[in-house]
Amino acid sequence: MLIKKMKKIIIVCCYLLLANIKGLLCLRVLGITVPPLKQRGESASLTCDYDLEGGRLYSVKWYRDTEEFYRYMPRLRPPQHAHRLDGVKVDLEKSSARRVHLRDLTLRSRGLYRCEVSEEAPSFYSAQAEGYMEVYYFPRESPYITGHERPYRLNEPLDVNCSSAKAFPAPDLQWLIDGQKVTERSWLIAYGAKPAPQGLLVSTLGLTAPAKLNMKLRCIAVIGTHRRERSIIIETNSSIRLQHYGFVAITTLAVLNIISPKVS
Repeated sequence: MLIKKMKKIIIVCCYLLLANIKGLLCLRVLGITVPPLKQRGESASLTCDYDLEGGRLYSVKWYRDTEEFYRYMPRLRPPQHAHRLDGVKVDLEKSSARRVHLRDLTLRSRGLYRCEVSEEAPSFYSAQAEGYMEVYYFPRESPYITGHERPYRLNEPLDVNCSSAKAFPAPDLQWLIDGQKVTERSWLIAYGAKPAPQGLLVSTLGLTAPAKLNMKLRCIAVIGTHRRERSIIIETNSSIRLQHYGFVAITTLAVLNIISPKVS
């Protein structure tokens, strides 16, 4: 009697083990495609590629961070359903069991997106994958520069700042002097990003390089592959004096030429 009970227990355990192994072998999420960077106002298609390997699909659910916003269940009619979530607008006509299409992205659309695929009974085994999407806003305005309005003495440390237009995330700023990127850290003052309306940010970077003659400064604001820039010329007292002396010399020569008699 005891041996028979042991055999039954072993058979049940083997059945459960085989069922679990079958579930592990059936469903696989092969990959997820989430755009890493999108601009505010654009659309985005997120795909979830999976292989049931003979199993039947129960559901595909999509989450942003921890909140569900879309599910596909083939047993239901219609099979698609979208939940309201701030910053996530699902276009059901362009969404399916393997894709969810988002439109009119906002800064609140950024986050960690996860697809979760589940099999039908009896296993209800599930697998998942995730990817992060950043949403940016980069305006058309160029950065603006302050502190260059007054003349500087030769070799006097500059006191100029470059600030980006309101954007998100905070743009990276770079200074160039006569076409060469400034890498001397002691010349740069990073003020960090300051908050602006509508959740946007403004970056500011100072420059204290020594002034020199005919000095051309360029500030570049960068987000991803997008960039905006502005250039200015630094006036020094020496260059102003040279311009003045040159004007005086030209004027003097012109006057002498007028009053001197012509040689026939």
